[in-house]
Amino acid sequence: MNTQMEAEKREENIPGFDAGAFEQLVLTDAEASIAARQKAFERYLGLPAPRAVDEEWRRTSPQMFPFDKVQLLPVIPAGKYVAGPNDSLFDIVVSVSADGFGVQDASGLLADGKVKVMGLSEAAEQEPGLMAQYLDGKAIGEEAGKFEALNSAFWNFGLLVRIEPNVVLERGILVRCDVESEAGAFVPRLVLSSGAQSSATVVECTGNSPDSAVICVSTKEMYVEDGAVLKVISLQELNDQSAHLANDWARVERNATIEWIGLNFGSRLVKARIACDVAGEGSAAELDGLFFTHGEQHVDQKTLQIHSSPNTYSRLLYKGAVNDESHSVYQGIIVAKPGAVKVDAYQTNNNLVLSDSARADTIPGLLIDADDLKCSHGATIGNLDEDQLFYLRSRGISQDEARKVVINGFYDEVAQRIPYEFIRDRVHAYVQERG
Repeated sequence: MNTQMEAEKREENIPGFDAGAFEQLVLTDAEASIAARQKAFERYLGLPAPRAVDEEWRRTSPQMFPFDKVQLLPVIPAGKYVAGPNDSLFDIVVSVSADGFGVQDASGLLADGKVKVMGLSEAAEQEPGLMAQYLDGKAIGEEAGKFEALNSAFWNFGLLVRIEPNVVLERGILVRCDVESEAGAFVPRLVLSSGAQSSATVVECTGNSPDSAVICVSTKEMYVEDGAVLKVISLQELNDQSAHLANDWARVERNATIEWIGLNFGSRLVKARIACDVAGEGSAAELDGLFFTHGEQHVDQKTLQIHSSPNTYSRLLYKGAVNDESHSVYQGIIVAKPGAVKVDAYQTNNNLVLSDSARADTIPGLLIDADDLKCSHGATIGNLDEDQLFYLRSRGISQDEARKVVINGFYDEVAQRIPYEFIRDRVHAYVQERG
C-alpha cells in the first residue's frame, strides 16, 4: 500500500465522531480529563476504520452498525439516585439515566473512604495520581483499535469504581444503566479498580425501554491488584432495535483473581471483545458467558485469554443457544507470550442450535510463544438431546416445557455461579421467552 492510500485509509472516521463532535463534547469537561481525551482523539484519528475484509470483522460487517442514523448523546452529569427493585441486595448502587447518575451508599463505604465512586471527569481532578494509571487505558493491549480509541475520546458517561486495599465488600456494587433515546449513541466507559488484597463483586446491568433505539459503544477496564479477588457480572439487555459494540479488558496482577461472567441477551446486533491478561505471576481468571439469540439477532463475541507471566491460570466457558433465523459467532484465542511457562489454560464453547434456520459459528484458537505449559480448547455445536426430551415427555411434561427444561439445564453450569437470584431469574426468563 503506498503512502497516499495509507493516509486515506487512516483518515476514515466513524459517522458522527469527528473533530466538530469532539469540540462540542469537551466544552464543559475538566482540564485533566480533556488532556486524556485529546490523546485518545489523536489516536482515534490515526487508526483505520474497520473494514468487512478485515479478519476481525469478516463475519460482522461494520456497515451493519447504523452510525449515520444517530447522534452522540449529551454527557450524562452527576444527578440524583433513582431507586430500583434489587438495590437492597448491594452495599453501593449507581443509577444511570439520561437525567444523570446518582449513588446510594447503604453501608457507609464511601463515607469511610473504603470505596471511591465518581465520574471520570471528577476523578481526573480529585484523584490525578490514581487516574494517571487509568485514563490512558493501560489495561487495553496491543489489539486496541478504532472503537477503543473512540470510546476513550468520546465517552458520554464515565465512571470510576475503586475498592481500596484490604477492603472486603459483603454485598457488592451495582451499576444500573437505563438508556433512553429515540436514536442516539451512548458511549459509556467504566473503570473498575480493586486494591491489593481486596475482595468485591460488581454487577453491571444495561438496558433500555422497548421504544428506544441506541448504538452503545462501551468499554470496561478492570484492574485487579496483587492478591485481590474481583467478581464481575455484566448483563446486557438492550432491546431489539439497538446495537452494541463492547470492548472489555481486564488486567490481573500477582496472585490476584478475576471471576467474570458476561450475559449477552439483548440488542439486535452485538460485536463484543472480551480480553483478560493474567499479567502477574500466580494470577488466575475464571471467564464465563451466556447468550441466547432469537429472531434475526446477530451476536459476535471474541475472547482473549492472555498469559503474559509464568505460573498463571485461566478457564473459560461460553454457552449459547440460537433460535429462529439468528446467528452467533464465537472466536476464542488463548495467548501465551514469551516466557509464560507453567501456564494452565482451557477454553470451552458449547452451542445449541434450536431451529433449521439458525446458525452458530465457533472458532477456537491458540497463539503459543512459550514452552512447558498446558493450553487446550474444545467446542461443540449440536441440537437438543432427543433422549433427554423423550425422558421428560414420558413423565407427562409437554414438548415445549421439556425443551425449556433441557435448555435451562444447559445454562445452569454457568448460571449457578451467579450469586444473585434476580440475575439467575433473568436467565431463566430468556429461556421461557425464546426456548
